[in-house]
Amino acid sequence: MKLPSLLLLFLVTTLLFLTYPYHTAALTCYDNVNPLRRNQHVPVECDNNKLGKRTSVSWIKGLRSWMPFASKTLKRDVGTNAFKITLTCSAGTTLCAKVKNAFDLAGLMLSQTLQLNTAITVNATFLNFCKQMNQCTAGGGYLTLGGAAPARTIPMKDDDQAVRLYPQALVKQQTSDPSINFGAYDIVALFNSEANFWFQGDGAIQHTQSDFLFVILHELVHGLGFTSSWDDYINITPEALTPDVSITSKGGQQTIGFTEYAFDKYMVLSQTGQRMSEITAQLNQFSASSGATTVQQFGRAFKNSPQYSLAVQMFRNATTRNAMVFLPAGQSDISQAVILETSLAPYQQGSSVSHVDYNTYTDTPDFLMRYLQDRGVSLGDAIVQGGNYTGGSIGPKLKLVLESLGYATQDNPNPYRPAPSSSDSPVILVQSKTLVFLIVFMTIFLSRNTWNL
Repeated sequence: MKLPSLLLLFLVTTLLFLTYPYHTAALTCYDNVNPLRRNQHVPVECDNNKLGKRTSVSWIKGLRSWMPFASKTLKRDVGTNAFKITLTCSAGTTLCAKVKNAFDLAGLMLSQTLQLNTAITVNATFLNFCKQMNQCTAGGGYLTLGGAAPARTIPMKDDDQAVRLYPQALVKQQTSDPSINFGAYDIVALFNSEANFWFQGDGAIQHTQSDFLFVILHELVHGLGFTSSWDDYINITPEALTPDVSITSKGGQQTIGFTEYAFDKYMVLSQTGQRMSEITAQLNQFSASSGATTVQQFGRAFKNSPQYSLAVQMFRNATTRNAMVFLPAGQSDISQAVILETSLAPYQQGSSVSHVDYNTYTDTPDFLMRYLQDRGVSLGDAIVQGGNYTGGSIGPKLKLVLESLGYATQDNPNPYRPAPSSSDSPVILVQSKTLVFLIVFMTIFLSRNTWNL
């Protein structure tokens, strides 16, 4: 089969054009700078088109960057550990080995519940918070055991057309979009070697000890996306709750507004049944006309806006027992919702909202994501006290939360999937128009020429 030279030249030129790394408005992701403060992050450019990292010269692969969604269907062997841990530990060889073993076991437990097609990478550090971070506990205060968070969150467009920040660990399971520049790690974690941790093989757990496996399993689930953006980003002393205050690109210009996390899509006010995303939309009516160029300016203007009273009311809800719930995907009955932690008064950043209600879920199969872990109770003890659920430490409601976010399980192998957000990417328009032109050109050209078969 002979192809006319003019058509061949055109195809080559178009192919090069499609694979050229355009310098345009970039996709903005957010990297966590402190896993002990899950809602603190910095914007980073994560668009490979902008970064000039489009490595494939195959035009078919190149076209995937403008498709609405390029899904992944690969499956790992059930029961294998999909979590890859990079551990930095300064607590001595013996203790560090126990820490690593606990991480591996936690990863295996999660891998037995979730169907993960891509390894989840964890950057974990085990160090003395007081000596190495100057975070010391005086008197009878609580000792911080540790924390974990998504290392990077990526904006994705949901089926309600809202753009939300999704944890990288989840996005990697769902898309092969080559335009997204993933970070080196999916989850970042810090744990305090000063804490009196108990490890498997240490003998009977003492009443002053915390089970390290229990703690890290809880925190890894936070890193998978069990966290809400609703917090106070404006005041030193919390008094008003909003979703994350972030800089977004729209219409070629940067604007400051409120952006939810994936978890927030399913949050509901229990008394009225109102979805909290509707409140986010009301808050963003201010964002559209704020004219602020910095987060500080935005905060000052917001406090003087009519919408601020709505944020104050949301803060009251965050300290009213049973006021906020997580209604899993496909559910409409509030009685089936997961009750979130809104009983703490005063409001506690990091504990309020982003956990399940302590009183409701103690001694139940869904004990894991309470804000406090009972000292002297091992993970195995908690499973027994919760009724020996067949799913072990991942209770039925927690499993529904993870499935709602988009993680596949044996019971739900095809969960909901959002689309990569590229609302302000001229690359998409250029490539789409080029393809249309290519099709039109080929149609006209071939109508005037014949193929030699």
